[in-house]
Amino acid sequence: MVKVNGPMFSLDASGTLGDAITFSKWKGRPYVRERVIPSNPKSGGQVGRRAMFRFLSQLWSSVATADQDTWTALSDQLVASKFNAYMSENMERWHNFLTPSEVTPATEAATPSDNALTAAAWEENRIKLSIAGSALGDAWGIVLFAKSGGAVTPAVGNAIIVEADTTIAAHDLFWTPPSIATWHFDSIAFADDGAQAAAGGPQSAVP
Repeated sequence: MVKVNGPMFSLDASGTLGDAITFSKWKGRPYVRERVIPSNPKSGGQVGRRAMFRFLSQLWSSVATADQDTWTALSDQLVASKFNAYMSENMERWHNFLTPSEVTPATEAATPSDNALTAAAWEENRIKLSIAGSALGDAWGIVLFAKSGGAVTPAVGNAIIVEADTTIAAHDLFWTPPSIATWHFDSIAFADDGAQAAAGGPQSAVP
């Protein structure tokens, strides 16, 4: 990081010049640095982890108080809030391709819904993903997976969407893929205690 005085012969400067250097401020002081572009800001693993992180953070407020209280011992151990304990444990589960749980320990004894993908189709620059089922059970969420060029084997690295699983009525989600190609999909529903359904509903969308 290089400090500058009167950058660009002005009193202040910000932004990128010639895709090479970036002007900014740090603690009120102007500086200039080389422009850095992340090598792969949207890799499969990052997308899959962000999708689960978003799901967990959004659903915490709807977790019953008694279930939130099961995180007290872990939060004390971590010297953190119950929310942070819940996020930490569940993201670790997801890292090992185990679906999350509202409670700890995850008993994995409940029954997920039988919701699954029923169709996938291109609509202009996005793909419509249709979901339906017949029994909601102890549903909490559903994960959608995608891969171009061949059948998808569900994994954290090809997870694209994690959604609350609240209805067995036919409904649609939309996803904008990074390229125009034939994309293959699958889905896994999971219950509120971490129980994971078998993958079901392989579909493909041809542009």
